Amino acid sequence: MSTNRYESLRNVCKGRTDWKIKVRVIREWRGRSVTGEVFKNYNMLLLDAKNCRMQAFVPAFLNDKMQKMFTIGKIYAVTNFQVKDLTSEDKWRSVNMDRQILFTNQTKAREIQENEVFIQKNMFDFFELQELAKLAEQNLYLADVVGVVIKRDRIRDVKSRNGKDQLQVRMKITDGKTKINVIFWDTLAEEFQNAIDTQNLEYPLILIVSSGKVGKWKEEIDISNFSPTFFYINYPHHSVLHLRKMAQQGKFANENFIPQTKKVVQMFTVNEIRNLSEEYIDEEVICQVTIKDVQEIPKWYYSVCTSCYKQSAMVDGNDFCSKCNRIIPYPDKRFGICVLASDNTGSLEIVMMDRPIRTILAKRVYQLEEEYNKQYPTILKTLQGGDYTMKLMISKENIENKEELFLATDIFRGFKFEEPSVHEETLIKATEQSMGEQSGSTYQLDNMSELKY
Repeated sequence: MSTNRYESLRNVCKGRTDWKIKVRVIREWRGRSVTGEVFKNYNMLLLDAKNCRMQAFVPAFLNDKMQKMFTIGKIYAVTNFQVKDLTSEDKWRSVNMDRQILFTNQTKAREIQENEVFIQKNMFDFFELQELAKLAEQNLYLADVVGVVIKRDRIRDVKSRNGKDQLQVRMKITDGKTKINVIFWDTLAEEFQNAIDTQNLEYPLILIVSSGKVGKWKEEIDISNFSPTFFYINYPHHSVLHLRKMAQQGKFANENFIPQTKKVVQMFTVNEIRNLSEEYIDEEVICQVTIKDVQEIPKWYYSVCTSCYKQSAMVDGNDFCSKCNRIIPYPDKRFGICVLASDNTGSLEIVMMDRPIRTILAKRVYQLEEEYNKQYPTILKTLQGGDYTMKLMISKENIENKEELFLATDIFRGFKFEEPSVHEETLIKATEQSMGEQSGSTYQLDNMSELKY
């Protein structure tokens, strides 16, 4: 039976579709397939005036309609939707709720002005850090935590526990009683590093992780990101103010809040890079060069296994992974090209792998294959003649064997380059080892000699 009453999220349940609620949209997110493809359906997190949060699901066919209807941060009167009871199969819930809203083609929303109803800008359900060990034993709920960042690592490329090449940011937080590790992966790691690099932040950093995935590795508790996970740095919340006051009062006297200045990456000429000493093995250096030529070969990318992320090889016309011992029907594809770059002291052959090329072109291999009908993408040749600042990883072979092919780990347009004045800290060695060894570059190509001129 229809009613004019607006219900709290706590009261909505299945069996009716004429519900009416007033809510603020505080977050939205999309899931991904095992191959990294983003789903068209997505989720929203809603908050009402009684501080109740509930997840709302938007099916794929309503994607465009709902994207136009809702904006994150705004308040809406929402009517006509379904409610679904969650089961034990619904893992990793973003909030502690046994139901979720299902938007339908009949769902309507009217924006409400801020002065019409009071709904907080955000809401968290924090766990004590010392209580997280209990959550590490289950897979039903994600968790909200807040803490002071006491150690932090800069974004880097690593191999995850399953052998996959990934971007990672690691840090350690404390609430004054317990310390835990926080690990952000891939897109969230990039977003976090970008926030650190571009915002004028007050130290110590106080971090809120909302809907984080709690786990345990070698008896250490950590919290990492899942699809619904968001982070907030120095967010205007009473918990953050409390922790900052504690820090100012010396309640964390044994912690080092003053971050160490990150190691400065030195700039060298081409000739100096050719003659670096052994102390630069496995170090990054900067050079400013003009790309004179981009090697134009049919194989401007390489294929990797979608299970172990190792480079696959063609066997009888199929992509075959020797490690997994199977055919890979739809391998992932990653850039791999060689360029000739020069300054006024000489020239270098530089191999550019996936991340640097994606950075400069804002394109992926699959996009260029489609645009150029699987022919050599001439957009790669547009790199020729341009001035670039490159970061190179110096390998043992470059120094000891005078290997003339150098690996670019990052690239910036032009010569006006300033290393970000960002603070960097390093986690304890035990934690570093537990998360896997860092790879020397974003992606490892088994046979780099194939790219030589």
